[in-house]
This record gives sequence, structure tokens and C-alpha cells, in this order.
Amino acid sequence: MKIGIDIQDTDRFVDLIGTKKMEKMFSLPELEYIASKNNSLDTVAGLYCAKEAFFKALGTGIMHNQLNKVSILHDANGAPYIRSELTSKPVLLSISHTKSTAVAVCIVMG
Repeated sequence: MKIGIDIQDTDRFVDLIGTKKMEKMFSLPELEYIASKNNSLDTVAGLYCAKEAFFKALGTGIMHNQLNKVSILHDANGAPYIRSELTSKPVLLSISHTKSTAVAVCIVMG
């Protein structure tokens, strides 16, 4: 079992909203989710934190060219989960945020 954690100030993402760089960082389902949340910075920061925590738990560190190949999705109850071909092991994920800060913890089992 490996664990990863990440924390970000939401203001870090203010210049990212609506740019082409979003498409390099987020998958289409994530972009749709962000749009459904009115492009809120805390949502963007939370998804980014989840990705970074996931890469840390994998032991690879952030892989910028793979960011949009990892999808943070939500189940029917709103709980986040990860869809990625980078591991076949079970993954646990938790995301939390305020208006100014986001944090995520990821555990890759096995």
C-alpha cells in the first residue's frame, strides 16, 4: 500500500480557467464536471490535488504529460474515484476544499 497527499491554494488556478492548458490537465469528463460547478477554483484545485496525490501514491511523482489520462470521476453519491490505466490496483481517494485551499489523499492498495 502506498499513500499520496497534495494541497494547493485555489488562487494558483485563477489564470487557468478557460485556457487550452485545461485540456492538457483534465480529461473531457473532468472538464464537463468543472463546467457544471461554474468553473469554481476550489473544484479545479481539488481535482488537480487528487491527480497529484495519485501520482505520488504510484511513486512516480507528477507526470505532466499524463495528467489528462487520469480521470477523477464521481459516483452517484458524489464520492470521487479515479479511472486510470496507470495501475490495476484498487485506489482510494478523498478530496476536501475550502474557497482558498484544496487537499486530496490517495491510497493505492496492494
